[in-house]
Amino acid sequence: MRAKVFPYIIVVAVVMAVMFFLSVIGLDAFLPSDPYASAKPDYGMVFERMDVRIDWNADRSCRIVQSLDVRFLDNAGSHGIYVDIPVNSGESVRGMSVTAKGNYRYGGNVYLPYSIEHESGFKIVRVIVGDEDRSFYADDSLTCTLEYDYITPVHPDGDDLLDINAIGYGWQSPVTAATVTVTYPTEPTADGIRVLSGTQSVQNELAGDKVIVSSDRKTISVNAGELAPFNGVRVKCKMPDGALTARFDAQALWSIAIGMILLGVTVTLMLLFGRDKPLTPAVDFYPPRIDGMRRQKRHMLPVQMGKLIDNTCSMNDVTSLIFYWASKGYLAIEDDADRGETTLIKLRPIDPVTAYEKSMFDKLFENGVEDDDGGLRVEMSSLKGKFAETIAATKAAVDSEYSGKLYRRGYSVLAWVLLAACALFGVGFAVFSSFRVAFGCFNPIGLTALIPVAVAGAIGFALVRYYLKLSSAKRKASLVALFAATLLTAVGTMFAIPTSVMGWVEKGVFAFSLAVSAAIAPFLTKRTAFYDEQLNNILGFRDFLRDAEKERLEMLIADDPQYYYNILPYANVLGVSDIWEDKFKEITVEPPSYYRGNDISLFNILIINRLCRSVGSTLTYSPPKANGGSFSGGSSHGGGGGSFGGFGGGGGGRW
Repeated sequence: MRAKVFPYIIVVAVVMAVMFFLSVIGLDAFLPSDPYASAKPDYGMVFERMDVRIDWNADRSCRIVQSLDVRFLDNAGSHGIYVDIPVNSGESVRGMSVTAKGNYRYGGNVYLPYSIEHESGFKIVRVIVGDEDRSFYADDSLTCTLEYDYITPVHPDGDDLLDINAIGYGWQSPVTAATVTVTYPTEPTADGIRVLSGTQSVQNELAGDKVIVSSDRKTISVNAGELAPFNGVRVKCKMPDGALTARFDAQALWSIAIGMILLGVTVTLMLLFGRDKPLTPAVDFYPPRIDGMRRQKRHMLPVQMGKLIDNTCSMNDVTSLIFYWASKGYLAIEDDADRGETTLIKLRPIDPVTAYEKSMFDKLFENGVEDDDGGLRVEMSSLKGKFAETIAATKAAVDSEYSGKLYRRGYSVLAWVLLAACALFGVGFAVFSSFRVAFGCFNPIGLTALIPVAVAGAIGFALVRYYLKLSSAKRKASLVALFAATLLTAVGTMFAIPTSVMGWVEKGVFAFSLAVSAAIAPFLTKRTAFYDEQLNNILGFRDFLRDAEKERLEMLIADDPQYYYNILPYANVLGVSDIWEDKFKEITVEPPSYYRGNDISLFNILIINRLCRSVGSTLTYSPPKANGGSFSGGSSHGGGGGSFGGFGGGGGGRW
């Protein structure tokens, strides 16, 4: 049964991975392209001073210092201001520091806290200044200085242009005095300097008396004066050919190196330790023998075989004991189709292979009613909802019997350590790479890096367990599904990291290293010699059930007319019951000796398979427990910005 369930687990995992991937990459389509499109002027405060200093470097990066003096004009009660820095055109912000003070009428002059977030689908770096527990009112003031490195890509209009919106077009309140100072690494070309002011859509050259160029032409000072809401200043300069160079990103190199190291370590571990000794199944017509309770050689119980074939003891493995006991003559099964009732009849005491087998058998007939022949009868309906606890106890006993015996502990620990390393690598870069912007700039969406690790662990460890129960084609399909689901979720996580924080090459290495390493990790587990021995015997028996020819089966039936029913519990736990049933469609099989039905002459093997399912579902049924729950929701607010004409700019307002 579990062999049938496993493909559905794979399908569900892949579907969820695809949905996660599509939801992440499609999120941007639902976000506004211009977060200021619906913004309105705010005359409840004024920027009495806005001073911006920009020092360009030859690699197209610059150091920006932005100083703001704000006065509040109404009593609406504002906690502070926010400043938006666009990163939607390939720009990046690094190493930001913020200093802010609030001058409250009734609270004095105090330093203000701040936070840094990504907004509008990572199109904006937003600096939020102020104290949510305090408010500014009319005549209160605030001063703020932001200092950061701003890295710009090659300008689309030419690789020799340095073009920046020194004061962006998204400021919602008027500015009384706006000044800009821009310094270049080398002298711009003779006719390459342009200073523009106005709105996003209408920009005019500033008059000559408002723009002063230094004698070496490397520094431009702009006195823009008053600016209305949504007006800004743009400074555009053409540099000499070859003056600008490519930027070397050491941070990206480090992360790429760490990703490749993780991948290299994973592959090395897999080559050195991730391969079990090849199994050599020994074909047998009967279940393998093991030491019983009195050290006697006994056939392995079907529940033990179910545990060993995939290191999982299911409820159905446990209920296979019912038909095993029936085949051994310990009980009979009476099927009353008219009443829709199945009755178990104890025929004689059990000769147990294990203590938990005896305990479960005794519990089964604990409340049985004695019949005229001296047997104990128990109706299945009386056990529904009452026997599940005994099934669970037997399952726990089987798990305990093989605890620590199947896989080498050191290799299992190694697999989990590697998976944990993948989680640390993924979360470390997806969440904390935003610290490149500023210490404490947290990217909570980056926690999605745990998803590919969880997918790899869930599917990978399940595949390790189920591997021997799958056909060659299903094994290949499952491995492909594992890597596809892990890679899709890793690529989805890649889109959850701001491009301004991590470039596409770095993201590609991140996603590939994370996906491959996490997918490989579960396969570092290694079987013990004891487990190999058990599996060789079990697989030899399973291969016979799967591949036996009709002539061989007819010979076995001739020697033992009950052979089909004796083997059926084992076929069920091995996941080959359908194949086993199909092989006997053209072979005459007597009814099982333990079956007592309404019309035994009409019996066929389909009836016994129906009984297997019916008995299993009844004994494992557990009544649902009442529970309750609730949910709560919240709300958020936000805005955004962008680069209008040149790089940088943005804007801001109050909150």
